[in-house]
Amino acid sequence: MKNYRLGDIADVKFCVISPGRMKKQVTPTLWLSCSNFSEGNVLLGNPTEAYYSPELEMKISPGDIVIKRISPTYVNYISEIGTDLYAGNNLIIVTANGNIYPKYLAAVLNEKMPAFSTETSIGAVMKSISRPDLEAMTVPVHSYKTQISIGNLWFDNIECKKMKMKLAVLEYTKTNYEIKHFVSLSGGKKDD
Repeated sequence: MKNYRLGDIADVKFCVISPGRMKKQVTPTLWLSCSNFSEGNVLLGNPTEAYYSPELEMKISPGDIVIKRISPTYVNYISEIGTDLYAGNNLIIVTANGNIYPKYLAAVLNEKMPAFSTETSIGAVMKSISRPDLEAMTVPVHSYKTQISIGNLWFDNIECKKMKMKLAVLEYTKTNYEIKHFVSLSGGKKDD
């Protein structure tokens, strides 16, 4: 195992939408913002439409890692995504190079980001991560086979947790339905 700088093993793109740099267009472009990203690799809500022609480097692709730059900082591995979705302000797209398994890199970033964000964030009102600090972050790089094992274990664990949460919501809904159904059948009368 060797340690490498993140900037040496991945492409790190800080996304900034500047209307002065962007050309207006007739058809809308779909953008994901900080509010779409949550803890536990969860994407929330719908993309926002904007009538600006995006820069191609802001396009999010499967295998990308999106980091919410402002506090609280989240790391999201993108396994699937709709076509032509772009990252908005205060998001960072990290794309692993060919020698790094993307899910492994996401697992490492997810593990390191809370402490890293606390130690390096700048700003008085909204704490945020800087490009030089993020690119200088050290990443332990194991053999590719080990990276696959660790990355898949991390990702499968997150997916399992999401499925358990969905199941809990369904069980809660079912139980409430059954209680309401029982109460309505009994007419709300007290049984002795």
